[in-house]
Amino acid sequence: MQAQHNERLICIESFNQRSALFFLVLLLSADIIFVVLHCLNIVVPGLKVPLLSLEMDQSYAEFYQYIKWLWIIITLVFISSKMASKQYLAWVVVFAYFLLDDALQVHERAGDIIAGKLDFMPRLGLQQQDLGELAVSVMAAAILIIPLSWAYMTGSRAFRKVSEDIALLILVLIFFGVAIDMVHSAINLGTVIGLLIGLIEDGGEMITVSLILWYVFLMLVRESEPDRYLCDCLRKWKAQ
Repeated sequence: MQAQHNERLICIESFNQRSALFFLVLLLSADIIFVVLHCLNIVVPGLKVPLLSLEMDQSYAEFYQYIKWLWIIITLVFISSKMASKQYLAWVVVFAYFLLDDALQVHERAGDIIAGKLDFMPRLGLQQQDLGELAVSVMAAAILIIPLSWAYMTGSRAFRKVSEDIALLILVLIFFGVAIDMVHSAINLGTVIGLLIGLIEDGGEMITVSLILWYVFLMLVRESEPDRYLCDCLRKWKAQ
């Protein structure tokens, strides 16, 4: 038991870079403020400012997300230069797509076009729009996986480890942005539960993007290759 506890402390200590930790606190503080403003916008009579809603397109919180995506891209470019590794640019392409998708509503608009061509109604309570958006996301993933696969196969050990960690965080993002969104769209659990699910979906996305930004910033400020990575720690904790 003591050995397991020590191993967990070592894993946590591996990510204890003060500048990156302070940056994460700032990011999460802003996320929490936007979540609180969203909740106040719902419960305070007479407030009702659309731009304070997490679910509103082009809202203040969404612009904050754009900034985080942009910072991730810039940080990865610096990492690519620092490590003298072009493989990191494959991740730049991925996050550039995420930024464009958020800002231009790519999967919503393309999904609407696909939905208009469907002549059947999806099951499980989903709408044609949901199926169209899912199809666009799958197609985008199929395209983006090509340069990522090449980069992973030709990259260094450090790049592969970092890629596994980023992929893990993106899976968390997909859970909130796709899985929870599908549940939100498919199941009508009433107004209160619906608002709660929407809050979990949007708040979870914001926090996950902050974690991704924290992680790539941590990779940038580190002076040497870390001895622990997120996926390594997760495997050790599962094995224990």
